[in-house]
Amino acid sequence: MAIMAWRQFLSAVALVLCAAQAARAGDLLGVTEDVPPFSYLEGGRFVGLANEVLDRIADQSGLRLQRSIQPFARGLKTVGEVPNSFLYVVVRTPAREPHYRWVGPLDDCDVAVMTLRSSGLDFSPTTPDARALRIGVIKGSPAGRMVREAGMPERSVYLTPGSETSTRMLYAGHLDMIAGLSLPYQHQATRLGLDASQLVVAHVLQKGYGCYFAFNPQVNEAVFKRFAEAFETLRASGELKALRDRATQPRAPGR
Repeated sequence: MAIMAWRQFLSAVALVLCAAQAARAGDLLGVTEDVPPFSYLEGGRFVGLANEVLDRIADQSGLRLQRSIQPFARGLKTVGEVPNSFLYVVVRTPAREPHYRWVGPLDDCDVAVMTLRSSGLDFSPTTPDARALRIGVIKGSPAGRMVREAGMPERSVYLTPGSETSTRMLYAGHLDMIAGLSLPYQHQATRLGLDASQLVVAHVLQKGYGCYFAFNPQVNEAVFKRFAEAFETLRASGELKALRDRATQPRAPGR
């Protein structure tokens, strides 16, 4: 218990430090998870489509952007407690709409259920041998709710900490399907040296909500405006589309 309390104290101190740093004029704290091709670490650097966009926004706006990579559920908590912060990338669902200020979209970001081509499984409450499907969803993401609303029983929903874990579990046979954004799962498979061509969409849960930068609603108005205007400049110039087209081309592992 003492160790747990100490860890909680250190976590709280770290959050306060982040808040103090991000509160400086012109600063924003961006919190992301490992979700290629949108955002991930490579050689200690933040890379991927969303981070390339952020680099250009920083250049155009003069804003100083700090970044932190955290599991999605922890990132939700961090952004909820740090006013000058944003979460990326986030699917803009109706349930989330009033809780954030939005800039985007980066991509359409369909939410889908995927399986391996070799499984032969359909998106139905049970498999051919009458057992419940095992569907991996990232903790804190809307995919879990959507899977349940699509008719899947609670026993079918397996919470995972991120897309890498879900992908590994699917290919290892510990899951029958995974639910979320299809493009990141394809890139995770490629990055892990797995055959991404085996991933197929079994069911589309929600089409076209879009992936955005989701800001704490208490963000400084002037800072938010500078960020949003810089993003709009990228979109209007066609540079955002060029970055997206390049990011959606999977790279072989180690390249």
